[in-house]
Amino acid sequence: MKSTVRSKFTLRLTISSTAILLAVILSSCTPAPSVPAPKGGVALIDLDAVAKRLGREAAIIQELQDAGNPMGAQLTEARKELQAEFDSAKSDIGAKPTEADLQKLAELERNFNTQLQQKQQQAQQELNAKRVALVNRFREEVKPVALKIATAKGLETVMIKTDSTVLANDPDLDITDAVVAELTKTTPTPQ
Repeated sequence: MKSTVRSKFTLRLTISSTAILLAVILSSCTPAPSVPAPKGGVALIDLDAVAKRLGREAAIIQELQDAGNPMGAQLTEARKELQAEFDSAKSDIGAKPTEADLQKLAELERNFNTQLQQKQQQAQQELNAKRVALVNRFREEVKPVALKIATAKGLETVMIKTDSTVLANDPDLDITDAVVAELTKTTPTPQ
């Protein structure tokens, strides 16, 4: 009799345990109340690809060349002037320079080379500043379109995609094609 009571008790305990376990499992399977998707997310844009596909890359390069040509001509002219000054100083010394004359010529040549390097560095800095200004102007043109497209996708931040900063990404986050399509509709392509 004890064995029958014990087995009924064990059976009830097993059924109760199974019922509780089943209730826990079922309660975890019921759908959770809908929670709005969290805001945020990052959209990616390949500005180089946008510029290339819109023809802006070529336009920027052409503007830089146009700005660099006069600088190159100025550097060539400066080089000619410095060389003429050096040649004049050399001819003033004559055919039989003294050791002091040779030192003077060497110093003059170093000064001219330093002046020429400074002019080259200044021209390079001006060209770099021009390049940065052109790129920033293009970014500002793309920015409102990129933000509009990102916002429509529920993304709040737009980052420039480069191989050095983005190792991998979900293709759905890349808005490059959409930005190109929108800009193609709204802005003329440069000749």
